Amino acid sequence: MPVNEPIDLAELRATLEQAGNPWRSTGNAMTRLTEQERVNRLGVPVDEAEHAEIMASRDQHLIAAQEAAAATDLPSAFDLRDIGGLDYTTPVKDQKDCGSCVAFGTVATMEHVARYVDRAPHLPADFSEAHAFFGYGREAGATCDTGWLPEPLLEKARDSGIAFDDYFPYTPRNQDSAKLNPDWPNRRANVVNWTNDTNDPAAIKRGIAAYGSAVACFFVYQDFFSYGGGVYRPQSDQLAGGHCVCLVGYDDAQSCWIAKNSWGTDWGEHGFFRMGYGECGIESWHTCGVQGVSLRAWLEDQRILGLWSNEAEANVWAYGELRGWLSLGGDAAATDATMLAELAASKAAGAKVGLFEDAGSVRQMYAW
Repeated sequence: MPVNEPIDLAELRATLEQAGNPWRSTGNAMTRLTEQERVNRLGVPVDEAEHAEIMASRDQHLIAAQEAAAATDLPSAFDLRDIGGLDYTTPVKDQKDCGSCVAFGTVATMEHVARYVDRAPHLPADFSEAHAFFGYGREAGATCDTGWLPEPLLEKARDSGIAFDDYFPYTPRNQDSAKLNPDWPNRRANVVNWTNDTNDPAAIKRGIAAYGSAVACFFVYQDFFSYGGGVYRPQSDQLAGGHCVCLVGYDDAQSCWIAKNSWGTDWGEHGFFRMGYGECGIESWHTCGVQGVSLRAWLEDQRILGLWSNEAEANVWAYGELRGWLSLGGDAAATDATMLAELAASKAAGAKVGLFEDAGSVRQMYAW
């Protein structure tokens, strides 16, 4: 994308005031960068003809998003940061000087889905953006300068999985997978299934309400960099590029989506933002749902809060304070019985255990 002239913030604030101040423009970590550095924080390739076609249908997208509010099977509002007083989101990160936003938006969605589906807000879900972008993205020809798309990444996340972050920490520079821990197949997260919900606001909302989050891409205009709060609706027509984020909710009363960005907590509403329905192609350009995340990993130092079984064979379950319910039902009844006895003793003593799970089942454990 061409680098534009920096936007005049004083002029923008005057324009917003005339519009009734629908959102706030402010100096932040993004406005303190050079124009080229700002563009480097984007990362979804934009086709000019596609952009023009989508934005020409803006009013239709807005109407479709508003009509989705009338769906009787959907709540009128959803915010993953406050579900019955619990926050299922993971911390806001900063992609820094690299167009790797697709990795951050997709990985954040996976982390949130892993927590929300099993109602485990304290699950240590921290997956590797570096593996997603510098591993799978690099294989597909993506770099910090080119960016990438969520659909091929979701295919990889489903078929092969993404390592936990401690097995390949992120640094914002082009690199290969040399730093990826070779044991990563035993410490990974896999997408169970994903859907392309582009141009279907009702499906996007339904996916968020059921699974907690969705991946969304949108067109970034110059004034978005200075966003400081409120429901964003662009006042600028200067296109800066494309960007990928994680949707964590919506609010029909405000006619907006709620999203988690990857520009640090100094930007927006502590790293989050609200965008009006129909704006910037957010429902109409690479919007994907994630339907479940399975883990293969050791989850250590957690107490067993509950145990459950009945007369059915291989129907034994344990509730870990970090993970929620996991099945103990394996192929060997004697092994299941031994694990159940050890976990019962640990529960009675209030002792912590370590559980190695694979796709929702406990395969190994240790207890003191």
